[in-house]
Order: sequence, then C-alpha cells, then structure tokens
Amino acid sequence: MPIYNEFGRIKIDAARIDETCNAYFKWKDLNTYISNNSHRGINMPDAISEPMGCYCLGYEWNRGDEVGDATAPDGRKIEFKATSRFEGDLSSFGPKCQFDDLVFLRFDLDNNLLYIYDLQVNSEEFGKYPANSRETIQDQKNQGRRPHISLQTLFVEAKKLEPDIIFDIRKCQFYRRTEEYYKRLLELKKTQ
Repeated sequence: MPIYNEFGRIKIDAARIDETCNAYFKWKDLNTYISNNSHRGINMPDAISEPMGCYCLGYEWNRGDEVGDATAPDGRKIEFKATSRFEGDLSSFGPKCQFDDLVFLRFDLDNNLLYIYDLQVNSEEFGKYPANSRETIQDQKNQGRRPHISLQTLFVEAKKLEPDIIFDIRKCQFYRRTEEYYKRLLELKKTQ
C-alpha cells in the first residue's frame, strides 16, 4: 500500500476509496475486539474518515503541510471532525486550528454508514459558540487550551440538521439530497 504522507493534495479516486473502505472494516474488527476487552474502543483514524469525506464532497485530501484536512475546489480550507460513537461525540480543537468550513463525519458502525454534515461555519464564527457555561470556544483557544465540543449537540441536534450526504461504506456509494437520498434515509429511520 502506498504511503500518502509525502504528497501535498490527493484526489480520492475509485481505487483509493475502495482501499479506504477495506481499511474501515479492518479498523472496525480491531475496534470491536478492543471494546470487548477494555473500557473503550479506539478512535476513528483520520486516514479513514478524511478520505471518505473528501470522496463524497469532491475535495482534495491535504497530506502535506497545508492548513486544514482538505481543500475544496474553490480553495476553501476544510476541517473534518469524525466520531465513531453515533449517539454522542466529543471533538477537540487546537488553539491554532483555522478553517473556512467545518464538516462533521458521524459514523454509524452498526449499519456501516457515514453521515456527513457540512456545518457551514468557519473558525472565526465557530469561536463564538460556547465551550461551557462561562467561556466561548475562542476564550479557551486564547488561553492555549483545546476546547472539547459535541458537534452533534451544538449543531445537529440544536439545529435539527439532516445529513447532507449518506455514504454506504459496504457499497462504496454515497447519496446526496435527491429523491434516492430521501428513500435511503426513510429506510434507515425504519431500522432504527
């Protein structure tokens, strides 16, 4: 398997997304084993979540020293935050984390699905949100701290967001908000 860390930007093509989906199932097996023998599982590797997000959104994956996890065709810098806990998340943001758009990647491990939410917020706007009852996210970043935030609570639940894209990892196929997407979303809601 090629090592991608020596490149600047990578386009996630059919071969790379197939390789990424295969890696997801290997990670899932290891995570299940560890979860059964420990108090917690292992985090979703960015080498799995970020290529999936890039593939579905048409972004290039930043593997060099560029700012952000991905670059949109219009040059915007994208920050991905992923969770493998479908019912809850906790994302941390470094004090110098800068982005033009924040995308939340929410994995449903039981059904091998990825729900993608474009939160449409940049790092400056994001900094105004509360980190706790007394401080904003930017307040904590200014102190050199890493605020820990639930994107699911702050955005998905508070704004009643539906995913912009659903990626079926087993089929390596994604659904945008079209008639096909809504049919798939209804099927999923019936099984939950």
